[in-house]
Amino acid sequence: MDQENLEYLKEKLKYTGFDTDLNAALEKQIKAGNQAFQLPHQMEIEGKKMDFSLYFRKSNTSERYFLNKYDASLHNPNPEIAPKQHTFYNNQSVTAKEAFNLLEGRAVKKGMLNQENEPYQAWMQLDFSQKDKNNNFKIESYHENYGFDSKEALSKLPIKELQDPTKTEWMVKAFEKGNVYPVTMERGGKEEIMYVSANPKFKSVKVHDAEMKMVKTNDLVLGKDQGKESKQEKQEGKQQAAGVKNTPKEPKKGRGAKM
Repeated sequence: MDQENLEYLKEKLKYTGFDTDLNAALEKQIKAGNQAFQLPHQMEIEGKKMDFSLYFRKSNTSERYFLNKYDASLHNPNPEIAPKQHTFYNNQSVTAKEAFNLLEGRAVKKGMLNQENEPYQAWMQLDFSQKDKNNNFKIESYHENYGFDSKEALSKLPIKELQDPTKTEWMVKAFEKGNVYPVTMERGGKEEIMYVSANPKFKSVKVHDAEMKMVKTNDLVLGKDQGKESKQEKQEGKQQAAGVKNTPKEPKKGRGAKM
């Protein structure tokens, strides 16, 4: 048995989110020397059951084994609804928690390689309305050039944690892993704990309240800008009281952009 290979695979499992739970079964299978094997695993994430099946195969040119892919299955709390299933491949580097987030319908930002092996960043999200020939959900991809910047999108909301650089860094990292992240925002003059997640397709942020009900981000943005609007109205009132006519400027003419 290649001990170095075993230690490498243990580290791979730990990085992927399976900790040491599969180490004993992994070592047993490698000692058996089979050409290929799979390891089943179950875990609970955010109160929901996940089933995994990890596929290992021995190299055709050496005694080393590799983790090629794993199947992930997210069970619905309602047993009458079939689980959502998808296969994630080694080159996608998707962790168990990220697989859960993707099967929950959220987007995850990953480092990838193009055909020239040049690195780039892209958001990935599963399209539950379409499946490919392997019965996997279609993956929607939004390249870094698509124009969705995490920090910029979050900064459009009155999030209290954005005032702290360290908390901002943690928030952005969790946001890009597809997590639903708790933040503090003001609504109706009162601070509330709300939850944010990425929506790269529409270059926006999804916001839910403490009961996980959707919150309209426009309402929050308007709330942030209400002070500016009231100052403008106050200024106009002073001008009118002084006999100054407030005539709106005509919009500048310009050429429309073709879509």
